[in-house]
Order: sequence, then C-alpha cells, then structure tokens
Amino acid sequence: MGLKKVRRREMFLNKTMFKKWIKDAFNHGGLTVGYIYDGLVMSGSTWVVWVDEGSIPNWVKAAVMEYTGELPKIGCVFKAEKNSPIQYEISENAYLDLPERFMEAKLPFIVTPVVFDTNWSAYRILQSKKTGSLIALSESLYRIIDLKELEDESAPMGPSARNEQGDLLIWKNQNSALAVCSSKLGDDGNRVLEALESIDFRKEDK
Repeated sequence: MGLKKVRRREMFLNKTMFKKWIKDAFNHGGLTVGYIYDGLVMSGSTWVVWVDEGSIPNWVKAAVMEYTGELPKIGCVFKAEKNSPIQYEISENAYLDLPERFMEAKLPFIVTPVVFDTNWSAYRILQSKKTGSLIALSESLYRIIDLKELEDESAPMGPSARNEQGDLLIWKNQNSALAVCSSKLGDDGNRVLEALESIDFRKEDK
C-alpha cells in the first residue's frame, strides 16, 4: 500500500508581504477576519483575501492569531484593531464573498509592464481587454502575487472586475482568492494614462 502524498497548503501570495499586510491592517484601521463563505476571509482597507476552509495554511492562522489572539468561529466575522476590543460584525457581507464576486467579475484586465512612479509611491498600469481603457493599481498591492509560493496549485485566473472602472480587481484559483482596490491618480498620473491610451497592450498579451 503506497503512501498518500501530503498536500502542502500554500497560496499565490508572498508570505512575508501578507504577514505585513495583516500587521498593518491591525495597527491602522482594523483587520477584519471571518470564517464564512466556506473559508477564512481576511480584509484590510484596500484588500480582501479568501482561503478555502480545507486549504488554510497554518502560517496564515498563526499570523492572524498573533494580533487577534483568536480565530472566529464558523459563520462569524470580527474586526480587530490595536488598543480596541474585538468587535463582532454581521456575517453576511457581499464585499467579503470573493468566490461569488469572482463569478460576477466578467471583465478581464491585462497587467501591463508599465509602472508609473511618483515621489511617494508606484502604480502598475492595467488595461481592459474589452475596451482598452487604462486603470492604475498600487504596485505595493500588485507585488503580493507570488507564483513561486505555489506547489501543486494552479496559477490564479485574473485580474478581472465587475466594471470598466476596475474598482475591485480579483485573482482566484481553486483554493484562494485576492481582491484589491484600484487607485485614482492625480493630474500628472491621468496625463500619463492619456499618453498610454494609444498603446494596445492586448496585442502583446496574445
């Protein structure tokens, strides 16, 4: 009788960066954690991560508990913030339901090689596959995606969104999902987007 292969539970997120996201959310604005939608959901002000209940890595649980001291019970959601008691919230929250939101996100985007760098931060430029319109995403949010972390998981599908504005961009594979908020640029950034509109990155993506 052969030995059954033990499946490593890894996600397509950079482990070090995601631990920092959890810490920063807890310290600034609050970390939302829920055992809902058949998985563990974690959320900060600009991001949401969902992991299937059968694929939650131990390091993720440990990273959350380091700051919250506990995990929510099945069907429960709470918000934990530094110097404040844990506050339980309504468990039905469409914003946190990444499996459903991914199904609704029918508009695919291309991640272009263009990064708009400012004195304060950098933004990755994405292009709608349907219309060619351009949007910006904080490079610090985009860089969380790390395919080297995958073992036998498939690479995630995405990014996609529910509208051309790409307000919330989603990546997902069979075990986990990531949603991040796109960014609004100032006048200088909008001029860069206008200058790039003549380039069809969709041709390069084929």
